[in-house]
Amino acid sequence: MEIIFMFVVGFIVFIIAIIAIIKGATHRIKTSTDALKQEVSNLKKRVSELENEK
Repeated sequence: MEIIFMFVVGFIVFIIAIIAIIKGATHRIKTSTDALKQEVSNLKKRVSELENEK
């Protein structure tokens, strides 16, 4: 009975670890995307400012 209980606990821990890995990866991807969007926005502003100077 204890062996079955340990397998169940191990499986639950394994599932939690997989969920944590997936959340970490999606957070990293989202953070990179947000930073790139901000950088593109800044570059667009700079280009429009340079075009207006002419």
